[in-house]
Amino acid sequence: MIMRFALLAGVLGLLSSPHGSHAFSIRMSAAPKLGHHQSPQIPNSQQMPQQPAQPTQFYDANGNPIDTPMVYDANGNLVPFNLAAVQQQQQPPVQPKVETPPAPVAKEAKPFRDPMEDTVASVKTVLAMYKRAKTPAEKKGMVKILHGALMDALNETEEIIEKKGLESSSSAPPKAAAPAAPASHEPPKMEFPATYAVTKPEEEKKPAAPAQSAPVVASAPPKVLDADVQRRLETAASTMDAKTVTSLLESGAEMNEETTDAAFWAVVRAVDRAESLDQPLPAEVPQMLHHIFDADLRHLLTREQQRTNITCMQPTQEGINTIGMNYIFDDSAAMDLPLEEGRRCEDGNCCDACSRNIFPTFATDGELDFENTFQGLNSLTFNDLEKVSAATIIQFTRLIERVRRTIAHEYGLDLSTILPLQAYSRKYVAGTTQKGGGGGEGDFVILHTDEATHSGYHYSCVMYMSTHGKDFEGGDFVFNDPLPEGTEEEDWEHLPLEEQRRRTGRQLTPFSPVRGSAVIFSSGWENMHEVEKITSGTRYVVPCFFTTCPVPEQAYEQMHVGKPKTDEDIADDWLHLLLAHREETPIEAAGRVKELLMKWHYMCAPLSRH
Repeated sequence: MIMRFALLAGVLGLLSSPHGSHAFSIRMSAAPKLGHHQSPQIPNSQQMPQQPAQPTQFYDANGNPIDTPMVYDANGNLVPFNLAAVQQQQQPPVQPKVETPPAPVAKEAKPFRDPMEDTVASVKTVLAMYKRAKTPAEKKGMVKILHGALMDALNETEEIIEKKGLESSSSAPPKAAAPAAPASHEPPKMEFPATYAVTKPEEEKKPAAPAQSAPVVASAPPKVLDADVQRRLETAASTMDAKTVTSLLESGAEMNEETTDAAFWAVVRAVDRAESLDQPLPAEVPQMLHHIFDADLRHLLTREQQRTNITCMQPTQEGINTIGMNYIFDDSAAMDLPLEEGRRCEDGNCCDACSRNIFPTFATDGELDFENTFQGLNSLTFNDLEKVSAATIIQFTRLIERVRRTIAHEYGLDLSTILPLQAYSRKYVAGTTQKGGGGGEGDFVILHTDEATHSGYHYSCVMYMSTHGKDFEGGDFVFNDPLPEGTEEEDWEHLPLEEQRRRTGRQLTPFSPVRGSAVIFSSGWENMHEVEKITSGTRYVVPCFFTTCPVPEQAYEQMHVGKPKTDEDIADDWLHLLLAHREETPIEAAGRVKELLMKWHYMCAPLSRH
């Protein structure tokens, strides 16, 4: 106890001594005075001047200086007093420097893109076009287009509701916790609408049917399909789902005329959208067109056809040597040309049988609506397509392909051996003069044989876009044959001399054209024909001529892009040879058309039939 008191007195003496008081006063003066609401501040070492170390002297209770004071520790042991340790304990603890982690950088969120935006815009556009239509005929032409646009919207909304939802699309908006991305001032970019397969997941795709050189089509009524299958086929066709359409057709389904028409307009929309975005045509375009072409022929073979089988004829060698080709511009030379049985078919592979066929309804009235739906169809030529709509170009091509497939079916030819050599729309106007023997604008066409006009013409067709008695008077298409032996000659003396000469010794078989009808026949001398003078009005027709002459392989090798090898290649040929809408010189156009006609089969038939 005495020792503890002595040590305490020694400490008090230290504090009361002049040296201790001075030392304490120095420490106190270093601390700032605090106001009532002030908090202690840690002095900045860069602002506070460093004080020199002060010498320290210790004294005992009697005032005698000592070197080292002694104190008791926590266990009662006497130990030297460590002033430096005490001073260090009195210093405020050094606060560890806490580094604030950087704020997380929010990822820039993609602007929300409504997946229904393009579909809604398409429907609005078609609705506006329908409202602008004034006549019933115009509105009728827009109904099917509107139907296709609405089917697109229906399919897309069902997919979003049942499977995806708006928030799960690749362009979905960011979650609420994420910082919002800056608003975009750029107009939304249009894209191809997604096509959705309507095949159920558990269904397996059946193996493809064996490839055939030409489609096998039976002249039978369309199949009555299960309602669910028909609905799925219609939905797939109208949304350009070529894969599902192919699967359903291979399983036995058939496209009826309404479904085929919906598929056609789906193709047109896809082509228009690709052009607006300056993108390649998708492979689904030719795939769907091939299904449309197959369906067109099947539908045609259920309609009325008037076939007349006739004997093939060709000029005798004597006739060729004495008259040559000059007779094609002279009626009497054509009628007097010596003929014999046989099929000339120069450099080609024609059928030995010949015929003439009339199809009263080769095309529907809507398919030839050049006033509204397919403007320019009545004046189209493949050499000038820059300002012609994609719908009109595709429709014209579709009609020519229908003729080609009909010829293959009628004459039992491999489809790949038949190519169009020339096809165009032509106008005949009453009171005008004929230009050329091949059917230039005029009010009549002289007696001629197509194969004599061009040795490569092996099969011919004339399709009509006007109706006799309604759009024009006169202008009948007439087959002009030698009068069969033993047939009594009629008296033509009451007719003008020119008409008497035309009819004497001849048998005339006239056909009065009706819009949508077509005449298809072998192009040899067994089918000499003419067009009677048009007395009033305008007569619109589509003459087209087909050859069986093979294209040399060297011709394909010399092309910049040869035969297509994939569906994408076929789509590229459709784009660059028909649907590019580019300005061309006459020479460039002629070169493009030549390549188009040589590649026709490869463009209009699937790879399995190449």
